[in-house]
Amino acid sequence: MNLAETLNRTMKLAMDEGRVQSYQEAIELFRSFRIRLKVEPGFSAIAGVEAAVLTLLRAGPKTFLGGIELVGPLDEQCTLAWFAGKSLGEVAADFGVCLGRDVDAQLPTICVGAGCSTTEDFWLGLTVEDDGFVLTPDVSPASPKEGSVAAGVAGAGAALNQAFQHIYRRSPQAGQREVRFQLPKSDHSAPRGDLWVIGLGHLGQAFLWTTLLKGRETLPNIIRLTDDDKVSVSSLSTCLLVDTADVGRRKVNAVAKRLAALGVKVARDPKRLDLDSGAITSAQSLCVIAVDNLALRKSLDKVHGAVVLEAGIGDGTEGFTRVQAHAFPGPRLARDVWLGEDIKASQRIDISRPAYRSLLAESGDECGTTLVAGRSIATPFVGAFAGALLARLATSSAFEQHGWNYDVNSL
Repeated sequence: MNLAETLNRTMKLAMDEGRVQSYQEAIELFRSFRIRLKVEPGFSAIAGVEAAVLTLLRAGPKTFLGGIELVGPLDEQCTLAWFAGKSLGEVAADFGVCLGRDVDAQLPTICVGAGCSTTEDFWLGLTVEDDGFVLTPDVSPASPKEGSVAAGVAGAGAALNQAFQHIYRRSPQAGQREVRFQLPKSDHSAPRGDLWVIGLGHLGQAFLWTTLLKGRETLPNIIRLTDDDKVSVSSLSTCLLVDTADVGRRKVNAVAKRLAALGVKVARDPKRLDLDSGAITSAQSLCVIAVDNLALRKSLDKVHGAVVLEAGIGDGTEGFTRVQAHAFPGPRLARDVWLGEDIKASQRIDISRPAYRSLLAESGDECGTTLVAGRSIATPFVGAFAGALLARLATSSAFEQHGWNYDVNSL
């Protein structure tokens, strides 16, 4: 299997920045990344707090390859989605998380629940609220009972990003300041009939992860899934709904299986959405677009009969933490939001960094090396934040604004 299909998309950051001499060196670097997750008892009493814990357990091991150490009430039962009835310890074991005893006091720590710093290195408390979250390096208060699932998933993504910026970049601000973030306002209306999700990469899956954690009573009758891609080993480094057993399967089938396990009716559409031939009228009242395709974004005005929510995540060593979302119809047409040509389509891919030179020397395959270098940097934690944003927007019957821009590094 070639590297393009197995590449850990977060590790690619080290390759693109020239920090490592080879992909193997990138693996060794990321295997040195360890964090602790400290969970206070009673986490399952608040849906948003449990969603944060589950997201930290699911997304964390995909980047911090040295391991996630969990300290908390291992026998307390989870209540949400696929995890209902399982103990915290069982869920952690399923995700490859170590069960710790709080031995290494200097391990970088994310605390969910009331607590205070236990390490001089990095300690970050996460409090989940109804409309947002708080990250603090000081005393972390307990979350109010109204803590929402979308806020919990977004807060988990932001907390993991802070830990990553601290460990990987030694950023002087990471984990050293209080962050208060509010998601866009929502009237928490019932879903608008059926739902259509186009794109089942890490963003589309994070949206569905958040939506399903909210509970069956909030779901539409039918969810239509559209994607023409298959699950690769590389997918496992960013996606929240697929596992090793899904590699080689179509994404629509792998994701549909997860949804069906919760009693959700799924319509599978294993092909690429084509708007080139003209406008379409959606049978679903809400369409969520999670596809990194400029041509498709510019054509979203051709989707009729539905509210369209679109989101994208930036690329490159400075752009992978940036999230942008739009709602249509709005005051601007899609074709006016994305003016001009796709710069990436004609951009020359740079393979001069040491890791790519090493790969080329080893394989002798310039096309393959270029393919690897052309892949986007992507992380499961920024994906979680963006997916939670989309899930929040999907619960609004009307929008006070129609465009949103965030950088998870500077919330």
